[in-house]
Amino acid sequence: SLLASGDAGQPSPSAGFKPVASVESLMLGQDDAFQKLGKLLGDKSAKDRDELIHHYAELLAELGNVNTYNNEKADYKGWATTVRDTALELSKEAKKGKSADETKMSNLHKKLDATCQACHDQYR
Repeated sequence: SLLASGDAGQPSPSAGFKPVASVESLMLGQDDAFQKLGKLLGDKSAKDRDELIHHYAELLAELGNVNTYNNEKADYKGWATTVRDTALELSKEAKKGKSADETKMSNLHKKLDATCQACHDQYR
């Protein structure tokens, strides 16, 4: 295992939560995680592949989660929420290891790409 096992759980957001990173920094992190996921999904022989897909997808989900706080507009929040939920689904699938559905993971990655692009078309 790359990291110690553990589940951070799903704490309820604090009413006073405010992201400390700029939207640009969050997007840079999201893009980095997205690109790494794409490379891992395309390389079935990568060392620790399933675990890395799980962790990068979970990281992308958290960045999407934080991003829901960066704009009050419904479409923006919707896209950020979709990134969060889709990435969590990808993370969950990757945790299945050898029994993970490769087509499902690829399709979830494509859905992430389309969701990000739709938001970028409006806000970038």
